[in-house]
Amino acid sequence: MTDNILRTLVALYDPLPLSDRFFVRTRLFLSNLYQLESYVPKEGRILDIGCGHGLLSNLLAITSPQRQVLGIDIDAKKIAAAQSTLNNRSNIQFKVGDAAVLPDTSFHAVTIADVMYLIPPDIQRAILTSIACALEPNGVLIWKTHSHRPQWKYTITYAQEWLMTKLGPTKGAGIFFMDSEESLQAIRNAGLDPTVVPMPSRRPYSDILFLGCKSNKNSPSQYES
Repeated sequence: MTDNILRTLVALYDPLPLSDRFFVRTRLFLSNLYQLESYVPKEGRILDIGCGHGLLSNLLAITSPQRQVLGIDIDAKKIAAAQSTLNNRSNIQFKVGDAAVLPDTSFHAVTIADVMYLIPPDIQRAILTSIACALEPNGVLIWKTHSHRPQWKYTITYAQEWLMTKLGPTKGAGIFFMDSEESLQAIRNAGLDPTVVPMPSRRPYSDILFLGCKSNKNSPSQYES
């Protein structure tokens, strides 16, 4: 992420209260969102599920004006904060929405970052199936979550997310991290071709990235190895 993009992204949140600005800056520092952005098509309709304050959605819209980005989140207060960053830009919008009920349209990519673990596994699997149905042929799922390995990083990750759900701004039914094999199988069962992308970092978090491509037999995907 270049310094200009970073400054532009952070500046969008200047009108928000200090608590929101602090949360956004902390999330930007702790999450490798720029790595997710590199796997998102440079143009087309993009759905960002569980967008929160809209940090990833805004990053996607800033880095490529040819993307038409829709961020949805169940938390109306966070969506209101995200909407305050729009500044009349035409390639991004935010709406209150549930991950379990996707918009009635198709997308070239769907991103979901640090959200699914708040949802019970059976519902996670149902959401992945809905995402697969919503993707265009050769569309791609970009799913950031956490691995159970290494164990010490997973322990820190779990403890932090538990505190966030109990004391912080995160809302969820509990903590439900599927392990890597469960996640891969869930992507396959949804009808997508999965790929694992490591997210090495000095940060004490067990980040991992899964891609799920919707195959088109007549046109090979850029994500196929």
